[in-house]
Amino acid sequence: MLRRPSTSCGCAVASVTPERLHPGERATLVFTINLAGYQRGLMEKTIYIQADHPGETGVTLIAKANLIPLYDMEPSQLSLGDLPLGATTNATARLWRTDGKPLDIARLLPSQPNIAARLEPLPNSNTTALVHVKVKSEGGARWFYERVGFHRNAETQEVAAVGIYARFVGDVVLSREEIYWAIVNRAIPGNRTFRVKASDPARTLEIKNLACTVPEVVLKSEPASGGGYEIILTLRRLPAETTRGTVSFDTNMASQPKVTVPITINMLRF
Repeated sequence: MLRRPSTSCGCAVASVTPERLHPGERATLVFTINLAGYQRGLMEKTIYIQADHPGETGVTLIAKANLIPLYDMEPSQLSLGDLPLGATTNATARLWRTDGKPLDIARLLPSQPNIAARLEPLPNSNTTALVHVKVKSEGGARWFYERVGFHRNAETQEVAAVGIYARFVGDVVLSREEIYWAIVNRAIPGNRTFRVKASDPARTLEIKNLACTVPEVVLKSEPASGGGYEIILTLRRLPAETTRGTVSFDTNMASQPKVTVPITINMLRF
């Protein structure tokens, strides 16, 4: 009697027929692997088959595949670096279909309204096109992780995508965009720090009214070498449960008169 096969991942499903074998008989193992979460490269999954028989250790099947995307990009990610708030920048990638058939891309869907994208087919080629992307730095200083998805005709599932990475920079630059503590076994962890400086080295940054909405956190600021400030956060006691809040301070920069940094104190329980 064969047990139902188990797999190393939920994306793989296997079955065996028949489940009862007499000496000398054979069974057929059928398995399906869902590739929706994979993009490219080598993939390996394991299937375990065991029998309800004393002393039987079972059999292991390893399924390997090299995934080749139907649509490929070069580069697969657009890194735009630091963008001053209000600035607009452009980037270009190349998109092609790997099986030699026509490109057949009907829609480009940016993930945010401050991203515009268009497709420019290459001359004398129906399999390759240039993707022109325009990004406007708006909505506040922050790290920017977005994408443009590509769709064929009326299909809702994208067939390819290009990632877009940038940092929107204002007059004030932070070394951390968020402060996070993970509390294990209720042990008070060490301090957290981040640096604040002016994006223009020729300007002098001033901060005041340093405050935190989490009462368990104590703040202190010190001048940092090279200009700016170092903000030191200390947990004087632990909250009763996971807590979220902010650190804020005022500046002398007209474009960012107030800066806010999120805080999370995650009380883990094991």
